[in-house]
Amino acid sequence: MWQVKNSLAVIVLLTAGMLWSCKPSLPPGIIAKDKIEDILYDYHMAQAMGRLKSGEEADYERMACYHAVLRKHGVTEEQFDSSMVFYYKRIDYLKDIYSRVNERMANEATALGASTGALSQYSQYSEDGDTANVWRMGTTALLIPRPTMNRFDFSITADSTYKKGDAFMLQFNTEWICQNGTKDAVVCVVTKYDGDSIVQTASHVTIAGLAQIRVPACNTRLLKELKGYIYLNDGGDEQESRKMMFISQIQLIRFHNKQLPEESETERRDSVQTDSLRRADYPAGGAPDTLRRRTVGRQGRYVLPVEERTAPDRVVVRDHQLKR
Repeated sequence: MWQVKNSLAVIVLLTAGMLWSCKPSLPPGIIAKDKIEDILYDYHMAQAMGRLKSGEEADYERMACYHAVLRKHGVTEEQFDSSMVFYYKRIDYLKDIYSRVNERMANEATALGASTGALSQYSQYSEDGDTANVWRMGTTALLIPRPTMNRFDFSITADSTYKKGDAFMLQFNTEWICQNGTKDAVVCVVTKYDGDSIVQTASHVTIAGLAQIRVPACNTRLLKELKGYIYLNDGGDEQESRKMMFISQIQLIRFHNKQLPEESETERRDSVQTDSLRRADYPAGGAPDTLRRRTVGRQGRYVLPVEERTAPDRVVVRDHQLKR
């Protein structure tokens, strides 16, 4: 029994040693993930307060807050920059850090009584109500201007809860870290309706905070699919320039049109049957091919007939005299 216990203890110690040795270590001078999370949290909270002002005063306030945050955590600007370069190349680390930062900011906003904001006022509605949040994908994304990492795609297939006259609004919160250059992201929403009718709505996001894009209603057709993307431009900046856009609290709000009369089941069934009927006077299922009987003009006023059973634009060339 003693030998068995000792063997189990040895196995546990060896396993713990293997797990510890496999734990990734950070290069010298790189700020740890927990500490960089605290710095980014304070940084974005300071940036949010700086957005309350405008113009040159706001720019000065944001820079002052940025240096105040670094002094609070005892970190130099060089250490912070080199650490962000390290995490910038490891998008999985950075996304995990920003997810926790966003959660902390949301909890702080709730504690301060900000539960009635535009991003939270629709959360209480059910999925099949007149107003509902129908987003069912991940609610966060981190974009950097690099191929495969600069675009977030989404797609939603309509079901029986969608009706004619539905309008939509895609909204989300954004936070930026931009070393230099422009802040510009393109948001595109494509709605596909019955009969393959397509409507595309696009907008630009250039500032931090709440972003909204509204999709107008279609009163005559039912929605089949809604899809789109959020794309971060590089703005022609240098590749070494760091630019990040963190997207959180993504919502797609659907609004039913209460004033539009609902289509009855009988009308819907008759409409489907009418669309599937074929013309009775053409048993083959289509109108006669009149293209093969048309004539094509060539050389002045002389008209050459198209031969039977030939392609519409295939003309037989014959010797002929032109009439003057």
